[in-house]
Order: sequence, then C-alpha cells, then structure tokens
Amino acid sequence: MLNRVSVIRLILAGTVRFAGNRKLKIYGTLDCASGKRMKMENRVFFVSEREAVELGYRPCGRCMREKFVFWQRDHKVLNKFKIKTL
Repeated sequence: MLNRVSVIRLILAGTVRFAGNRKLKIYGTLDCASGKRMKMENRVFFVSEREAVELGYRPCGRCMREKFVFWQRDHKVLNKFKIKTL
C-alpha cells in the first residue's frame, strides 16, 4: 500500500494516470470534477485504463463520456442475453 506522498510522486511523474472509486467501481481521469469530490478512503489509482477495466471498473460518465456510452451499450446487451462477465 502506497502512502499519499508516494501516490503524488507517481502522479507527477506521469506513472499514475487514472483514479477510481473503490465502492462504485468507476474510473476516470485525474482531473474529473466527479472524481475530485469522492471521499479519500474510496480512492484508488491506476497506471492505465486496462488495469482499471481488468479489475472490474467502468468508465466515468462525466470525464470519459464516449467510453462510458460504449460500456453502457455493451452492458445492456450482456444483460439482455443474461451473459455474466468476470
């Protein structure tokens, strides 16, 4: 587990590029207004979108609108055919 200073260093170095909400399983950009309002204890950080998606997070509907729309469409199709995701 990284401390706050270590996370800030990784963000400034460009290593960490995305943040997410642990409880809601949503990820987005570091400058998203919605993400900035979340509680500190719910924050998680990701090096890439791929990492977030592999951990079961979905794109933010505010800062990643286009990707969210595709996720939402695909999610509806999976539910329609009762296909379970990992």
